[in-house]
Amino acid sequence: MATGSIPITVRHIESMIRIAESHAKMHLREFVSEDDVNMAMRVMLESFIDTQKYSVMKNMKKNFSRYLSYKKDNNELLLFILRGLANETATYMRNRYGTEQEVVEINEKDLAEKARQISIQNLQPFFQSDMFKSNNFAYDQNRKLIIQQF
Repeated sequence: MATGSIPITVRHIESMIRIAESHAKMHLREFVSEDDVNMAMRVMLESFIDTQKYSVMKNMKKNFSRYLSYKKDNNELLLFILRGLANETATYMRNRYGTEQEVVEINEKDLAEKARQISIQNLQPFFQSDMFKSNNFAYDQNRKLIIQQF
């Protein structure tokens, strides 16, 4: 472990091959691509790291972070957090002004701070996603605001 590596056996390698093949089949491909192999590596690393002691786990997550975050879809999680922020803001505005607001504005910093707590650094893919837009959210890049219209 001091070398920054993990112990691996032939069985682990065979498992990664099977996972990569399964991932390719789920995407209706007859061949395994680099994406499939990277996904298999992520699954195996997550599994292995989660079985370690906390101090070792924390260090390994840091060392292997680029593999662990590979193609992880965080949009649903970010949407859940954003809805919570929007509800908090709407409740505050309703209590302060006594009326329902048609537009709720959320500061990008608020979402970014909560996203960093769960190891999500880049919000741009989320802002451009269909999930973001289909839930009546828009991103104003100039004012750094997330706007939801009801």
